[in-house]
Amino acid sequence: MEIYPRLFREFIFPFYESTLRKRNTPQLISEYQFNLQLSSEQLDSLQWQRLSQLLQHCWETVPYYQQTWKTMGIESPQDIKNMSDFQLLPVLTKDIVHDNYQQLLSTRFGPGNIKKSTGGSTGQPFRFEYNPESDIRRQAVMWRGYGWLGAGIGVKTLYLWGADLGSPSWKKQLKDKLYNRYYNRKILSSFSMNQHNLSEYVDAINNYRPTAMVSYVAPLVELSRHIIKTNSRVFSPRRILTGAEPLLDFQRELIESAFKTKVYNTYGCREVMLMAAECQQQSGLHINNDHLVLEILDSEYQAQIDSVGDVTLTDLFNYGMPLIRYQNGDRAIASSSACCCGNPLPMLKSIEGRKLDIVKTPSGALLPGELFPHMFKEFIGIDRFQVRQRKLDQLEIAIVRNQQFSEQDEHLIAAEIAKYGPDLELAFDYVDSIALSPSGKHRVTICELPDGK
Repeated sequence: MEIYPRLFREFIFPFYESTLRKRNTPQLISEYQFNLQLSSEQLDSLQWQRLSQLLQHCWETVPYYQQTWKTMGIESPQDIKNMSDFQLLPVLTKDIVHDNYQQLLSTRFGPGNIKKSTGGSTGQPFRFEYNPESDIRRQAVMWRGYGWLGAGIGVKTLYLWGADLGSPSWKKQLKDKLYNRYYNRKILSSFSMNQHNLSEYVDAINNYRPTAMVSYVAPLVELSRHIIKTNSRVFSPRRILTGAEPLLDFQRELIESAFKTKVYNTYGCREVMLMAAECQQQSGLHINNDHLVLEILDSEYQAQIDSVGDVTLTDLFNYGMPLIRYQNGDRAIASSSACCCGNPLPMLKSIEGRKLDIVKTPSGALLPGELFPHMFKEFIGIDRFQVRQRKLDQLEIAIVRNQQFSEQDEHLIAAEIAKYGPDLELAFDYVDSIALSPSGKHRVTICELPDGK
């Protein structure tokens, strides 16, 4: 039994956060943990209470909402009496945020905000802000979700994650090294991974022997393929958590086969951080609805249950730059069922991918991005692929093939796609490798068509 995780969790971390940093992170973690004892009805009531307070704040201090809501005939936030009224408010898109950036800043919190950006699905940075209290709460919710999966505060964890770009100074490197050692974790850069150094990553895992691992999906899949292909011996952590991109069923099976341990999916985005996470049952992801409002909407902005729609978010504690009903570009399915584990938080059935990852056809058909992984996984001659749409009537298909790929496979792929998009011209491109995105992720389906096309 490791002594440090318990010592860190019960003494070092509380002292550091409360006494040295003057932050109430330990209290907030306890608060969020206590919420798991509430009933679903009590959680809904708590969510509405917090949402009402946020709406009042927006009305008083955020010019964009003052102006927009008044044009709808809203005379005070008390006119928004329930969740049905709330769902009549207009959604925010990334373009709206960009065009109204200053108007979305709270006049009360703006100067002290934390400024962030995310690469987005097209490589165009999306910038946003949040107040320091929101940042602390985000950390607390993350620790709760990781905690119920056994990767909480102080647990010896290896992260196969992004790393600083460029050449950080020796002071920055030393600071990061001490910080990670303090948190009992090790970072392996997924940005540095290539086909020639995969064995070094296996060695690093074997040397560190983590209790838990946290990783992007794509590099972990590549590492798992290498482990299986080379019959490498790798240390098996007690659990693996994935994030930053959807985890498909065949990827989970591949990782579990390589590492001989359970893999749990989490869902977050930079704008909000952790939104949902699986539990031990692996029957969906529990939504942190005591921290945010997560809606799944169709193209008419109507709420959807048990069918795919656009993820729409409201961070209940971002008072610095409140994003009310913000659509982050993801697609997901909300569940009407509760989990048998006893956790009262509502459920997502699955994360379906990026909104832009839906392929469109001249006839108006929409091909879900998940079609292609399900199809290509059946071809043992394909090591990696990427589908890109630049024109409405054409798909570019990049394939990294091996010796088992045949000309017949190309005909079979074309015939399968023709079942769903017979009016699509296919352009096959056989390549040696497919680059990761700037954020270190492998995007399997990319639609670059302008909105409305």
